[in-house]
Amino acid sequence: MGSRIRFTSANQVFQTYPDLGEDLDPPASDISPQDFALDILKGEDPYAAILFFAHALPKREAVWWGLRCVIGLDQGKTTEDMKLLELVTSWVQDGDEEARLAVQAATDDFVGDSPSLWIGRAASLSGGSLSPNPEFRVDTLPHLTAVCASGAVQLAITGLRPGPREEAIGDCISAGISFAEGGAMPVVLAKQQAAV
Repeated sequence: MGSRIRFTSANQVFQTYPDLGEDLDPPASDISPQDFALDILKGEDPYAAILFFAHALPKREAVWWGLRCVIGLDQGKTTEDMKLLELVTSWVQDGDEEARLAVQAATDDFVGDSPSLWIGRAASLSGGSLSPNPEFRVDTLPHLTAVCASGAVQLAITGLRPGPREEAIGDCISAGISFAEGGAMPVVLAKQQAAV
């Protein structure tokens, strides 16, 4: 299988999502999205690699990547979180509007704030209309799935202790790059969990 990333250069990601430039400086030279994400990891704000990488992937793949990170890294999942994660999994696998609407309904009814809610929002904002009135369509903004998916991953990571937190950022990016290049997307575990 070829690359799941539709961009051949990181600058194309910034051209497609101009708002990304408000949070992150584009590269000065021609570099692949994968290499740029790895370069960001070495900088002052490694969390920015999460934001950039979510934009580099197509919407469904960004949600799957974020979901697999949240499943493994969020240590405080409730029953409500688990139900929402199951709905998001169904949407990724089935990809139909009915599955997306089920996720949207669950996020609308969700109590509280969690990584699961944000990955649910990433899926629900992948298409459809923002308006509840079918006669008045308001298309979702194209960058919202990436913003919500990266927010979910970042929120899951910040719930970890500092040592495992830094490793988890790199693990999410390296697993994501492997997935983007045609591999399977594993559940990303915090190092303290991996030995259990």
